[in-house]
Amino acid sequence: MKKLLFFLALSFTQMSFAQNFDIRTAPSNQTSKSIYSKQDAPLVVANGQKTFFYATAFIPNNIESITVIKGEKAVNLHGEKAKNGVLEITFKPNTVLLNLQNFYSEYNISKADQFLPIVLNKHFVNEKEYLLLDKSAIISVKILDEQPFVEPVLLPKGKAIYIEAMEMK
Repeated sequence: MKKLLFFLALSFTQMSFAQNFDIRTAPSNQTSKSIYSKQDAPLVVANGQKTFFYATAFIPNNIESITVIKGEKAVNLHGEKAKNGVLEITFKPNTVLLNLQNFYSEYNISKADQFLPIVLNKHFVNEKEYLLLDKSAIISVKILDEQPFVEPVLLPKGKAIYIEAMEMK
C-alpha cells in the first residue's frame, strides 16, 4: 500500500511540475529512461537532507510518508533550490541513508578516488554533493577504468565511481 502511495505521490508531483521539467529520453539504441533537467527538478528533502531525484536511490517500502510543497511556501521553507517545489520524504526509522561522505566511508573509497565522477545506474551525478542513497538499495559499487555507456548528457571520459542500485519501478 505504501509503495502505491509513493508512486501516486511521485506521479502527482511529476504532473504538477511537468511544465517546468526538461524531460529527455535516451536514444533508441539504448535502454529508454527519462531524466530530468537538474535546474528544473523539485528539491527532495529526505529525513532533513536536501537532494534531487537524479542523485538518489531509495526503496519505496522504506518510505514512511511523503509531503508535497509547492510555490512560495516551498521557497520560504527550503530556499531558492525549492523554486520548483519540494518533496519531503520521511523514511522508516531503521532506514540507513548515506550522503556523499558516509558513502565514501562505507565503501572505503580512497581519497584519490573521491575526486572521480559518480555514475548512478548509468546516469552521471553532476552535483555529487547531493548524493543520497538508501543503503539497502545499493547492489554494487565499483571503480571503473572506463565508462562503458553513454547518456544523452555530457559524461566525462575515463575513470568513475559506478553505483548500481535498485531502481524504482
